[in-house]
Parts: sequence; C-alpha cells; structure tokens
Amino acid sequence: MLQRALAGLYRLEGVKQAMLIDDSGNLLASVGDEGAMPPFEHAVDVLSAALESADALGLGAVYEVWCEGEERLMIDVASPTRIVALSGTGGRLARWRHALGRDRRILATTPQ
Repeated sequence: MLQRALAGLYRLEGVKQAMLIDDSGNLLASVGDEGAMPPFEHAVDVLSAALESADALGLGAVYEVWCEGEERLMIDVASPTRIVALSGTGGRLARWRHALGRDRRILATTPQ
C-alpha cells in the first residue's frame, strides 16, 4: 500500500522523487526516476532549518514546507514520525498538496 501511495505521488506532473522519511532522518521508502538518488538529505536539512526557525521565533509547529524555484520541494509532516517529501521541477504545488492530503492517513500510519 505504501509503494502504491508513493507511486501515485510520483505520477503527479513534475514530481521526480516521492520519499517517506522517519523522524530520525532515515529514508524509509522512495519512488523516483531510475538511477537517481532521492534527495532526502536535502529534504531533512530544509525541514530541520524550518523547525529551528519556527522554534527560535516561537511560531509553533511546522506542518509543511514549500520550496519553489527551478527545483521544487514540498515536505509534509504526515505524523510526528512520518515525513513525506516530493521533489521535482515544474508541476503545480497546489496539486501536489492536494494529493498528499488525500494519502496522508496511509502515509502516516506505516509500520515502524
């Protein structure tokens, strides 16, 4: 079921990698272009920076991070122990966000 959910996210326009990361920064699963390493370390670094900034500024919890430019990255904290990251180029981030919301329960409840 997890691979099917990640494969569905990978099929979105512009997505080149769909990744599931645990709260320790370990890559649990990914679906992406064959032969390409998933940029999960970049996603972990971006989420760490967002968490540190939110904490330092007293902004509360971080649920999503969107990075736009030539390369795009969307990070969704599906649960305290499961983080989903989509990376790619082009596509519509709002569409990515909608698809993540649809599959959040599946992605958040994967076994340890």
